[in-house]
Amino acid sequence: MSLKVLVLSRNYPNNVTATSGLWVEGLVRHVSRLCEVHVVAPVPYCPPLPAFVSYTRYRHILPQQHVNGVEVWHPRFLTGPGYVLHSVEASTYYWGVRHHIDQLRRNFPFDLIHAHFSYPDGFVAARLGQDYHVPVVITEHAPWLPWMEDYPRVCRQAVWASRACVFHIAVSRSVRNTIAHFTGEHDRLQVIPVGVDGSIFAPIYDGSKPDPSQILYVGRIHPIKGIDILLRATRQLVSRRPEVRVVFVGGSLLSRDYRLQEERLRRLAGELDLEGHVEFVGEKPPQEVAALMRKSAVLVLPSRAESFGAVLVEALACGTPVVATRCGGPEDIVTDEVGVLVPPEDEDALAEGIEHVLQRRDRYDPARLRAYALQHFSWERVASDTVDLYREAIGIGGPQEVTPQGVTVHGEEQ
Repeated sequence: MSLKVLVLSRNYPNNVTATSGLWVEGLVRHVSRLCEVHVVAPVPYCPPLPAFVSYTRYRHILPQQHVNGVEVWHPRFLTGPGYVLHSVEASTYYWGVRHHIDQLRRNFPFDLIHAHFSYPDGFVAARLGQDYHVPVVITEHAPWLPWMEDYPRVCRQAVWASRACVFHIAVSRSVRNTIAHFTGEHDRLQVIPVGVDGSIFAPIYDGSKPDPSQILYVGRIHPIKGIDILLRATRQLVSRRPEVRVVFVGGSLLSRDYRLQEERLRRLAGELDLEGHVEFVGEKPPQEVAALMRKSAVLVLPSRAESFGAVLVEALACGTPVVATRCGGPEDIVTDEVGVLVPPEDEDALAEGIEHVLQRRDRYDPARLRAYALQHFSWERVASDTVDLYREAIGIGGPQEVTPQGVTVHGEEQ
């Protein structure tokens, strides 16, 4: 009899935010070939107030959908803009989903809960695990440092969830180390990376060659991604290679702050006299991203901090070498055989790293890059490792009964 798994994740594609949580959906899609899976992906509730456009759009998300054959439910929970209600969000989240999960369990007696992100999803999952006496697995996609130090109440809840779950998965060694900084080292902290869909991200063996002058960036248009450093490095490259151009794929979030940051980066490109050498093309679906990866000479991820760096694996699966910064996750991916790692915040080193790859582009065999990516990061492997952990968790039993001081459990301060 197959395992029944309930996935709890706010980050999940829907009819309004189609690219939200694609990495979670990718795992669910492949795990669902090995287990029976239902997804609860709660979305913020907000009254129809014109001032909160980024929240009122969630009103248009359908309450129930099927995404690649998996049933996905979208109950509402009360939240606020930014971090206004962040420290109490786990409570509103819990009560927003509890009734729905009670109903779901009548026809789907799940054996295990898998939550994505430790807070609030992981904390809520740990509470539900105690309610239903089932084991809980949490995957953390973001580092806990430095932001967790600024939110002590959130930190206490996240640490409680880590101790209450049977396994706490980090998507990279770097993320794992930030969790261990707060929880201490223990065997339940595991590393399972984000996967890549090799059916979408793949070379085309038709004899066509990539554009030797095209550099590609894929990701959010945001300062944390080091786009300003890439723009300055591009200025250096253009002085030596006038034909070079960089294509930026991605967008910013709908908040005013994010939009202003994106506008500043676009202005910087103009100040550096990069007209004709950079192009911002906005968000693209995975198939179009893969096509751009195949066409480009190199993919560059210049981040100041990165929990994993899925676009690096996707580019490698397309047969395209990569340049990235030593900023966390990329160290688990990039080797000398597939690309170059450089220090963050260093435009000179970034320019040199890109130049190094461009000069040796013909030495990177697309078939070998792809084989490396699929051997270590295919969704099939990631899903298999995850299901193995599910079975081990079920063998261990239900969640740990821990209620440290300062954590609210079942509406009461412990």
